[in-house]
Amino acid sequence: MGDLHPAGDHPAIGSRLERDELHVWKLAPEPAANLDTYSGLLSREEQERSTRFLFPHLRRNFIVDHARLRLILGAYAGRAPESLTFAVNEYGKPELTDGADTLRFNLSHTEGRSAVAVCLDSPVGIDVEAVRPMDDWEGIAQSHFSAREIAALHATAESDRQHAFFRCWTRKEAFLKAHGFGLSIPLDSFAVSLARETAPALLECTWDPQVTSRWSLLSLDLGEEFAGALAIPRDDWKVRFFDWAR
Repeated sequence: MGDLHPAGDHPAIGSRLERDELHVWKLAPEPAANLDTYSGLLSREEQERSTRFLFPHLRRNFIVDHARLRLILGAYAGRAPESLTFAVNEYGKPELTDGADTLRFNLSHTEGRSAVAVCLDSPVGIDVEAVRPMDDWEGIAQSHFSAREIAALHATAESDRQHAFFRCWTRKEAFLKAHGFGLSIPLDSFAVSLARETAPALLECTWDPQVTSRWSLLSLDLGEEFAGALAIPRDDWKVRFFDWAR
């Protein structure tokens, strides 16, 4: 499968997705993108949402990211991107409708990087964060991390602690996003690994102990300036990574 290339108002090139594959698209910023073209791919509701942003760069990022999401999903579905319809659950997680609902996806964005995960017939969650200094990381960890994660974070070498905080955060967010429950599930009700040298894993879950054997966590290699994670049931997925071709 080749890269998807946005081409004016036209849908992206068709792409094939096998049932055992998980495709991850890494999307760099597009400062030179034609905003009118991308905005034309969005639904009226999405266009209205874009006007709610107070800062122009946030409005631009919303339009570009959601248009590229439509181009990617439209390519897999063999549909014009502007024809895709979405529904959201009570916690705000979007899903495709109108015949394209076998495609499952999740979008995440942070300053300088966005990412889309796509698979068939399986929930999936993705989260990316820019790694940045945070004076209040300890307070955030105390409020949102489990006791096991807080202990692991304090045991991490100081030189890696900042990145370990974001590894933990993105793994937890990806897991919640995959379930589609939002923050209705307390962040401290489950624990993830955060050590750099070990594979990511769900370690415990108070509301469903069997989750740890049914779900997998994966790290995204986005460079030292970003942290990223995927959450998906099973551990036998063939994961393929693609860069958005500008």
